[in-house]
Amino acid sequence: MSGTDVVLPGGRTATVVFAPPWVSGEDAVAALRLEPPRGLVVLNGSTNELSPEVSADLRASLGDGLARVAVDEALTVVTGGTDAGVFTIFGRALGDERPAALVGVAPAGLVTWPGREDGGREAVALEPHHTHFLLIEGDEWGVETDAMVALTASLAERCASILVVAGGGEGAKREVLAQVRLGREVVALAGSGRFADELAAEVARGGTADPETAEAAASGLVTVLDRDGAPAELASLLRARLSPAGEKRSA
Repeated sequence: MSGTDVVLPGGRTATVVFAPPWVSGEDAVAALRLEPPRGLVVLNGSTNELSPEVSADLRASLGDGLARVAVDEALTVVTGGTDAGVFTIFGRALGDERPAALVGVAPAGLVTWPGREDGGREAVALEPHHTHFLLIEGDEWGVETDAMVALTASLAERCASILVVAGGGEGAKREVLAQVRLGREVVALAGSGRFADELAAEVARGGTADPETAEAAASGLVTVLDRDGAPAELASLLRARLSPAGEKRSA
């Protein structure tokens, strides 16, 4: 595996690495040429079109909350990488600023960028504020999940890490479950829809969800924040968990 640079909209350049679904985290980190992170955030959630109300609240949460802290603390952030849903909101919130690295992980056969000739008709554009992309061989959503888990596990070996989920479906559920099984904290933004709301409800009430959601909720590692009141709370939580830089607080 080796990286190649591509030019994204706005003239930004990102490193793209193609890898098989079974790639190890160590190999992915090496191919992407990522520096050891000061702290790690994994962002997961909805790529569907969001309502104006949800979008507005998430712009505040993912902007004044997550993006501001990621830039100020020079964190490494891993996302689904496409220019859709919560990933678009987060990228636009960054504007011209950058965290230490912003890494997108997605199926190679389902994404495209200017000048790519082999992107399928249903391909989704890569989000242009990212600095790196790990593209996994395959043309089905979900083929990238194991590689994302491996990548984030490797990055989090020597630093604190946290996963933020806003909305999302089966893919988000698989990644959240993998994270809590590794002993890592999750923040669910209640009111953002779908899986995040199911997880938040299970944390509050218990006994109503499917076994995997129930397992994640029972882990004691899930913090629920309201999507419309989360920016300051989310920023405070991230700073508390991920600072001082480099201190490992998760398993």
